[in-house]
Amino acid sequence: MGSSYARLPTRVTAIMDRAIHKAAAGFLVLFFIASGCSAADTEIVTSSPAPLASVLLGEDGLGDVLLGFPPAAVIAEISALFGEPDLDSEWIVSEPNLYGSCPGVKMRAIGWGSLVTIFVNDGTDPLGERFYTYTYGYDYPENEGGVDPRGLALSTEAGLGLGESVADLEDAYGSNVVISGDAALDVWSFTITGSPLQGLLTGPDPGDTVTLIELSPGCG
Repeated sequence: MGSSYARLPTRVTAIMDRAIHKAAAGFLVLFFIASGCSAADTEIVTSSPAPLASVLLGEDGLGDVLLGFPPAAVIAEISALFGEPDLDSEWIVSEPNLYGSCPGVKMRAIGWGSLVTIFVNDGTDPLGERFYTYTYGYDYPENEGGVDPRGLALSTEAGLGLGESVADLEDAYGSNVVISGDAALDVWSFTITGSPLQGLLTGPDPGDTVTLIELSPGCG
């Protein structure tokens, strides 16, 4: 990767190194299968894939992929888990648009189903490009909310995911949950005191469900 790899933060290079090691391990498995493993052995190896839902919806990023990381590191790590993204807005001017009003001079949205990562840049230098926030539960290409088309089944550390009830939300975060909305417009949201996590709901009642999870302030 040359000198550009050496300039990345230590945690970023660690993530990249893990991806390289995983690829090497995959090559060795294929080598041993090709060099004489039985059909039964092959079935054992291929029938136990690593679960995709191994990324937490964190308060400071997505699992080990932290806010502030450069786009290349974030995209590489998430693509290693979920494959190629379905959405790439490319770099566009940070002004009110489909993704909201993001800070900085320009922004970029990269999405895997309804998991969308948002990157911003305060200037024009590519070194200023950084992971700013994420949103989970809205499929921008299909313009549809409350969905998980890839079946990622992601959740927060407390176990909150899409489709969980308001009762589950309050069980997970207790009295820190604040629900607000407009009954006339039938628009409902939640925030969590002391946490940047927030989201949308189908309603305020215990049986209503979570349709979006994101980080505040985001691109509101």
